[in-house]
Amino acid sequence: MLLMAISGSLLLYKNELLMLLYPQLALAEPVSVSAAGTIADGFSSGYALMPTADRPWFEVVDAEKTHYYYDANGTLLLERHYLGDTMSWLVELHHHLALNELGKDILGILGLLSIALITTGIVRWWPRRGSFSRALSVRWFNPFSKRGMQTLWQLHRFIGVTLFVPIVIVIITGTAIMYAAPVKSVLVSLFPQTQQHSLPPLPDKQASNWSQRLALVEQALPTAEARLLYLEEPQIRAKHQTEWHPNGRNYLQFTPSGTVAKVIDERSTALGNRVSNMIYPTHVAAIGGSLYLTIILLSGLALIVLPISGVWFYVKRRGQRLK
Repeated sequence: MLLMAISGSLLLYKNELLMLLYPQLALAEPVSVSAAGTIADGFSSGYALMPTADRPWFEVVDAEKTHYYYDANGTLLLERHYLGDTMSWLVELHHHLALNELGKDILGILGLLSIALITTGIVRWWPRRGSFSRALSVRWFNPFSKRGMQTLWQLHRFIGVTLFVPIVIVIITGTAIMYAAPVKSVLVSLFPQTQQHSLPPLPDKQASNWSQRLALVEQALPTAEARLLYLEEPQIRAKHQTEWHPNGRNYLQFTPSGTVAKVIDERSTALGNRVSNMIYPTHVAAIGGSLYLTIILLSGLALIVLPISGVWFYVKRRGQRLK
């Protein structure tokens, strides 16, 4: 829990930390779409992230998970190798403990256990006599002193109760990401309703390079913009302005000859699929502005304090019993 909380709290500010660690990434203006297309033509595998206001560079990730960062002139600003810096370690540890699929399985199980832990904590705390305000009071003593146990216990319960809702949101959404496929399947089964959104006819132009493919996004999905490029089997992910997911869940797929094969508009998919697509942005605070970001940050800090205060209290209490 400590590892997830520390890495997750820092990753809320991933782009800011990248620019702090690598000042050359702090570009004055985002890389243009045409420049991004030209740079992408130099790669045949992996994926690429389109520039945005908070991520102004053009980023390519190859099959070896090496990240390449470019400016508008196509100049390579930075090359980050897999597990080659602190940021890479933070990402890999938070996503799957740097253990690939095994790590995801471990995190999924720990996520379910964490939900049980926080829920039983609330049940144990719930006042049976007296007021809620008294049950939330914290008296401050040196945690290393004899009366420090009282402060540790009261601080533990105060944080767990006051931030219970955002903590549960973070844990549930994080666990759901580990079990993304079954969670989506269940949600689609429960909420199969769809709503149709009319789309223009498929563009009949051939697109032999990424600049031409990107130019077709506006024709195929007029209210969306390209966010993610799949470089090996050409495909573009796009985001509607009202969509929660930062990279969107709309797809523009191409045939080997370069024509548009299929357009998938997320708004026309099952309600369960649309709800599933809201899980990740809820977890990473991609919605709700600075207020929600602050709430999620507080929940991350709470998940740092809770295990420390809980284990510390347990050790002190056990030590007193053995005396």
